[in-house]
Amino acid sequence: MLVRQGGPGRATVPAVSRPWVLVLTASGGDPSRVVGGLPLALRLALDAQRAGAAGVVVDPPSGYRAEALADPRLRIPVGDTVPEGSRRVRAGASLLVHRDAFRAAAASDRDEVDIAAVEPDAATPFAFSARDVVDARTASTAEDALFRSLRKPQDGWTARWLNRYVSLTLSRWLVKTPLSPNQVSVGILAIGLTGAYLASIGTYGTMLAGAALFQAQSILDGCDGEMSRVTYRGSHLGEWLDTIGDDLTNYGFFAGAALGLHAATGSDLYLAAGAVTVGSGAVASLIEYRYLLAIGSGDLLKYPTSQTASGSGVLAAIAPLFKRDTFVLLTLIAAAVGLLGPMLVVFAIAAVGILFNVLAAEAKMARERGKVRAAR
Repeated sequence: MLVRQGGPGRATVPAVSRPWVLVLTASGGDPSRVVGGLPLALRLALDAQRAGAAGVVVDPPSGYRAEALADPRLRIPVGDTVPEGSRRVRAGASLLVHRDAFRAAAASDRDEVDIAAVEPDAATPFAFSARDVVDARTASTAEDALFRSLRKPQDGWTARWLNRYVSLTLSRWLVKTPLSPNQVSVGILAIGLTGAYLASIGTYGTMLAGAALFQAQSILDGCDGEMSRVTYRGSHLGEWLDTIGDDLTNYGFFAGAALGLHAATGSDLYLAAGAVTVGSGAVASLIEYRYLLAIGSGDLLKYPTSQTASGSGVLAAIAPLFKRDTFVLLTLIAAAVGLLGPMLVVFAIAAVGILFNVLAAEAKMARERGKVRAAR
């Protein structure tokens, strides 16, 4: 019999000929060992749920009690017998696998699949093979692979070669604490706003300190998302906290820098540049937020822009310069060498360009909606 665990809700089952269940079997290690903030067996169950499993079956010889899988994140039923007609994906209860391995297993039409023999698609970024966690050494190497898999192929230069190294190291520690991703998001925002305040004071030291906190916020900004993905604690609120937190930090810092530069030099140019940067950015953000609210998401990556960095050519080559991680690092460098003023003017011009880009995306979507209406 299957009994529902962890509250209401159903996992989405992919369109295959028959439903499939995860069967947890005996393995060489302890299924309750925590790796990356989750017990190994629970992680397998959540990975399977994400891939569309209809349930989890605990094979009695595994010695792992179904009650240990009771968790509000796990919404599919847990039991000790395979429902009639279901396909089976078997996994040793102390295995760590790449989450996309379950997608490959789910796509198979075989009655039984051993997840340890399934390799993620070669195109899957930062994939790793299944490994049995049997001791502290294998737990450490498995956790290394798990956190490497959190890297994103769309990361900019600075994120790839600097920010992710720091944020992933911190996230490995943070998932061992009682802190939630949303609490970390609020803390990261506080760091960014503190940087904005320091920049507004207007001395070289305070503007440099503010830019350093701006950079720190940019690095730490990866932690809440990494924590969410590795522990399955992502939420709609968390998406909005991350998106709005980044925007508040950006506009707060540029407003603070404009005030600080005006206080230091008396030039109204910096107030104008700050106003253009913040005003253009705020309008663009409100347009993006309206779209995200309409589709029920808070993830800014889901907003369709009118240009992409794919392909070749000059635009594709310089696209990483416009990633947030890179322009924040450039801000810190500019503050260090005393060129924060000219950099603010450059950002004002860029902010106008971004606003036009968002408006172009909106016009394109409006045309597409018009074509759909005309075709009806």
